[in-house]
Amino acid sequence: MKISPEYEKDFLRARYGKRYIDGQSRWKIPAAIFAMVGIPWLLWSAGYHSQPAIRFELISFQVIDDQQISITYLLERNEPSLDVVCTLVARDFEKNIVGERTDRFTPNKSIGKVVRTNEIETRIQAVNADVISCDVR
Repeated sequence: MKISPEYEKDFLRARYGKRYIDGQSRWKIPAAIFAMVGIPWLLWSAGYHSQPAIRFELISFQVIDDQQISITYLLERNEPSLDVVCTLVARDFEKNIVGERTDRFTPNKSIGKVVRTNEIETRIQAVNADVISCDVR
C-alpha cells in the first residue's frame, strides 16, 4: 500500500510538530547574527594581538665568572613613547634564581629594535640567564 505524501506530511506533523517537517531551520538567524558579529571581532583580535606594543627575545648569555653572567637580548617597541622596564635573571644549575637586574628603556624617537648587553651580579655561579618580562611603565 502506497502512502500519499500529504498523508505522510500530516502524520509526521501531528507526531513530531510542524518545525521538523516544513524544513524551517531556526538556527539560521542566530548563526547569521553570530557570523556578522563574530567574524569581524575575530579578524580585529587576530590583527591587534599579533602586533604587541613591545616584544623581547633572548639572544645569548655567557658566564663571565662565578659572580657574574652576561646577557644579550633584543627589545622591539612599536611606539617610541613607551617607557619599558625589563627584568633579567640569572639561574644556577638547579634553576634557582641567583641574580636579578632591571633594565630601563627610556622613551626616544626611534621605533626599531634595540639590542642590549648587560651583566648580572650573582651570589653563586650561574649557568644561564633569561629575560623574565618587559613591562610598560
